[in-house]
Amino acid sequence: MDMISEFFNFIRERHNIWYKRFVLEETPPWTSDPVLQQYKIINVYRELDRCTIYILNKLQNVRDRNKLLLNVIFYRFFNQDKLYENLGIESFEKIDAKFLINRFENLRKQGKTIFNNAYLISSGTKGQKKHVSVLSYLEKINLDRTVKEIDEAKTPRESLEVLQKIPMIGPFLACEIWTDLSYFKFFKQKWDDNDFVNIGPGAKWGLEIIFGKKLSKKEQEEKLRKLYDMQKTFLDDSDWKKIAYKGAYSNYPFLSITNIEGALCEFRKYWRIKHGKGRRKYFVSSTNPSFQS
Repeated sequence: MDMISEFFNFIRERHNIWYKRFVLEETPPWTSDPVLQQYKIINVYRELDRCTIYILNKLQNVRDRNKLLLNVIFYRFFNQDKLYENLGIESFEKIDAKFLINRFENLRKQGKTIFNNAYLISSGTKGQKKHVSVLSYLEKINLDRTVKEIDEAKTPRESLEVLQKIPMIGPFLACEIWTDLSYFKFFKQKWDDNDFVNIGPGAKWGLEIIFGKKLSKKEQEEKLRKLYDMQKTFLDDSDWKKIAYKGAYSNYPFLSITNIEGALCEFRKYWRIKHGKGRRKYFVSSTNPSFQS
């Protein structure tokens, strides 16, 4: 099997697991693939990520754009399921750093983690706890100016660069925030998650595995676009259309460019485990100790 076919077979099989588990409500195992049975490989649709579902539900009734932007930024720094409930707060219009620092310290005393280790966040001010730096910076953010600059952006990348002006927000975190905002239809330019994606290192490695060589930035973008276009060859059939996620924010029944990029990250993990390389992260499920969500 060639690598492009393997990539799309991976997408199909991984999403079929979700469909069997959550739509058909079948009991495990949901696949015969030994890697997908045992190891943590996340959904190919970002919209089905637990933390994404959480924040979309939490902020679904927020209409004020300044408030929405602030809460999305705040949430993605920490990226914890039930974050607001654990802190005992609701969505807010401004950051009270002192108040939130105390709430986070209470979580630490309870033995709970503050940051999701799936995200890499810069360390912030030297000699200061990371969450203290985050909250201190967010307390000072000029929301009116930030929203205005986003609205004036001519391209999605320009709007991403506005987000990166906020201290401690790098390219990866900015892209996560940008994508969330697209789900909320935040952009006056009507951009969605099929208009733009920033290629992260995991996707870069996935592309290089598939195409068998090191790729320049330009080549990465070209190859990602090639896979995006080729999905209609590999997924344009009744079996895929049956399981394709109908709640996807764009490009249904196919994957958005953002979801293709995310699938490349997960394919890289899958391929390395399959070939006995890299670290392996097992998944523990309440329904089956050896099976993933």
